[in-house]
Amino acid sequence: MKNLAEEYGSWALVTGASSGIGAEFARRLAADGVNLVVAARRLDRLEALAGELTEAHGVEVRPVRADLTERDGVDAIEKATADIDLAIVVNNAGAARPGNFLKSGVEDQLDVVRLNVTTPVQLAHLLGERLVDRGRGAMIFTGSTAAFAGVPTLANYAATKAFVGTFAEGLAAEWGPLGVDVLVVHPGPTRTEMVEMDGVDFNAVPMNWMTPDKVAGKALDSLGRKTVLIPGAANKVQRFVFTRLLSRRATSAIWGTLMGRVTSADLR
Repeated sequence: MKNLAEEYGSWALVTGASSGIGAEFARRLAADGVNLVVAARRLDRLEALAGELTEAHGVEVRPVRADLTERDGVDAIEKATADIDLAIVVNNAGAARPGNFLKSGVEDQLDVVRLNVTTPVQLAHLLGERLVDRGRGAMIFTGSTAAFAGVPTLANYAATKAFVGTFAEGLAAEWGPLGVDVLVVHPGPTRTEMVEMDGVDFNAVPMNWMTPDKVAGKALDSLGRKTVLIPGAANKVQRFVFTRLLSRRATSAIWGTLMGRVTSADLR
């Protein structure tokens, strides 16, 4: 297993680091001696994480409160990383608004687009140049297995993750020859706060759940070896069936049945 600080450098940015997969990315990076800028809206959680990682691993951790649905959130990250030799960028922050698309507020849906699409593009453009200029580095994007078809009641979320996947694959081909490894990880069902959204009960259907530490660990271990990662055997099988054996229309119908079981009547 490679050491990430030795492979890429001594500083990383992780967005959406206050919980779930983002927090586990930070923990694994810190364990490899990588200093961190951790960004999210909940500063208290970031400060607690910073204390934990500094005590455990002796790394420097800079918590940054940033609402990444707003431009000033990106500005806060730019300011917090201006004086460091940034080596790894983890574009992990994301959100979903489940339910009937027409019953949800359009601004809520646009916030999903801003957080899942606009912000990763902004950060890739802002920070990718620094990685390319240094001739060594890595950028990770968090996608979703929902990216491979239209998903009723999560139509906007699935579409944003499809964008993220295609965007990351393009950057991987563009930046790879310049020394920058790009990876998109598409987790399936993972035990994070996102599965605890109001009106949604993902326990209503059988799923093969992964833990955030497994997802983050597999992603970091795959840097430089893969461009697209689907962690978990069951998720790989699902992708094969949904993309190779079934039509996109059939796949969306299956997703609709599943989401109908997990989504409450108030959201349908």
